[in-house]
Amino acid sequence: MISKKPTYWSTEALLKTIEAKGHEGTFVKTDSVRLVVAGTDDAVSQGTSLREHAVLIPRIGRSMTSFGEMLLRQLELMGVPTTLSSRALLTARNKFLALQALREAGVPVPRSVLLASRPEFMESARLIRYPAILKILSGTQGVGVMRVKDQDEVASIVDTLNFFGEPVLLQEFIPNPGVDIRAFVVGDRVIGAMKRIAAHHEWRSNIHLGAKGVPIELDGHGKDVAVRAAKAVGLEVSGVDMIFWDDRAYVLEVNASPGFRGLLEATGVNAAEAIVDYAVSKAT
Repeated sequence: MISKKPTYWSTEALLKTIEAKGHEGTFVKTDSVRLVVAGTDDAVSQGTSLREHAVLIPRIGRSMTSFGEMLLRQLELMGVPTTLSSRALLTARNKFLALQALREAGVPVPRSVLLASRPEFMESARLIRYPAILKILSGTQGVGVMRVKDQDEVASIVDTLNFFGEPVLLQEFIPNPGVDIRAFVVGDRVIGAMKRIAAHHEWRSNIHLGAKGVPIELDGHGKDVAVRAAKAVGLEVSGVDMIFWDDRAYVLEVNASPGFRGLLEATGVNAAEAIVDYAVSKAT
């Protein structure tokens, strides 16, 4: 297990599951890994080469994305099996790169526009209808997601973020009553799904923002879209967020290191078991 802290709930759950299934699990602290490019390329943690492990399950936090990408690339060069690739992490952690990958694969997504400067008044009406959603490219758990009512609001926010060199994603608002679907995908199947209902006075339906998860059984169309979305971004373990509108599933985001405590509490499905089984299959 590669993770920043052994006390994270998902990390603990995975380590316990590895042991319960009769395997030997080791915790590797993400920022303790030293990458060596000279002579024999290596990745070393606490004096031990990561070559010693049969397979690695990386849980790369957003604050470690840049280092995590280089770490995963190093493991690929070393030929060490993992459940997350460097390219998939890079794609998933940039909302617009992910949308491009989804669009290329024919997965339905909301109309989206990348802005590196404020839109002019005349062009704004042609770009997208209001109200709309404004997102920073690297936001997570609902942070950095704003609902905007008109071009004036967009211009003010874009000007501020542009000052810090941050492009902004302007996205079509798909009407919904503060509800979306999180499908958990491992390999080529959906192992469980839940409907996330936003907390009172909150329109974002993230569990970390107080949303309530309730079990839902996706139909064949929903499962197909979720699996296609995960594969389009290149993720082997992912949380796919969707909204259904006019009986069609639109993918909002695909998460590279999804938490699964909410899924367990809502549905009884323990994603740790599926993740460990998948990792073992890669090792063997």
